[in-house]
Amino acid sequence: MAETASAARGILALFPFLVVGSLPVSVMREMRARGHDVTVARYLPLAQGYTMDPLDDFAAEDRLIDLSDAIGPYGPDRLEAIVAERDIGLILQIGSPWGYAQLARLKERRPDLRLVDTLYNNGPHFHAFAHYGPCYDGVLVESREMVSLLEGGPHGAWVRQVESGVDISRFVPAGRALQPPGTELVLGYVGRMSAEKNPLGFVTMAEALHAARPGLRFVMYGEGAMSGEVKARIAASPAREAIDFRGFADHPTTALAAIDVLVVPSVLDGRPAAIMEANACGVPVIAAPVGGIPELIEEGRSGFLCPPRDTARCAGLVAALQEGPARFAALRESARQVAEARFDRRRMMDAYEAAYMDALAAPARPLPHLA
Repeated sequence: MAETASAARGILALFPFLVVGSLPVSVMREMRARGHDVTVARYLPLAQGYTMDPLDDFAAEDRLIDLSDAIGPYGPDRLEAIVAERDIGLILQIGSPWGYAQLARLKERRPDLRLVDTLYNNGPHFHAFAHYGPCYDGVLVESREMVSLLEGGPHGAWVRQVESGVDISRFVPAGRALQPPGTELVLGYVGRMSAEKNPLGFVTMAEALHAARPGLRFVMYGEGAMSGEVKARIAASPAREAIDFRGFADHPTTALAAIDVLVVPSVLDGRPAAIMEANACGVPVIAAPVGGIPELIEEGRSGFLCPPRDTARCAGLVAALQEGPARFAALRESARQVAEARFDRRRMMDAYEAAYMDALAAPARPLPHLA
């Protein structure tokens, strides 16, 4: 069995659910486009507040599996059957809370399988990996911060950084980024309406900035479990006339074309695509210094690091942009230059492909108690 399994080239990616525009879904599509045998499985058909990606392209090729009936104790049996039927050699765990325990049991049955986790930040999945890490061959991360947290840990798995990127041919300056800088700036939030992204912190910051500079306007794009709470907070806000909640955008470029500055007020984050997308569109960023965000921001060239609660500094940064149109125009240009130099999506996809192929080519790491 070991020889047969070692030749298996199929890849199974486990998701909790599939969201339109998510990075890992885009990576799986690219791997399919490059000719790799990738199957995607998801445990939930829906998630509150999000627009689901039906993955019709995968379904048409019988490469989409519904695991909604496999969340319970029979999940490992179902996974084992899929592995056998589809000649799977590598399983990617991508944020599924059920996958950790199920894959640990599956690894005991099939020690020839390679298991690779993907961790974007040090949130709940990071702690799940800390428990189940000895079952994994490796873990992929986006930021140096995550490498430092995981490298040399007791889990024994290898740690590999893959810096994320964006399609800089699609994300280009448009809308307000092509207009001469004005004095009435639009500050925007573009992202999930979830606690770690801190959309309520954006509203709080907007209230303080609006009180200091009434000409400012604010727009919010995104969806998620907190959408209702955010809309209610805006409706009750003294700055409600200046804050426009626009919800789901058909594409991030639509949102970025409508703003002058992106604000990223996260309290927990990895390497958010919104920052790279904004810079590629010539939109500078004011972002909280958490997670991998400081690795993305080139202070004064692509944006600024500023905790969202530090409204005095945020107000000072905004005032400098309002009162210095030439400086603001130069900042737009340098933000695009940073994106071209550092955030090319092709390098990211090449790195993911290399990591997956290396994992498939290497012998599976035995469980410690089976070694």
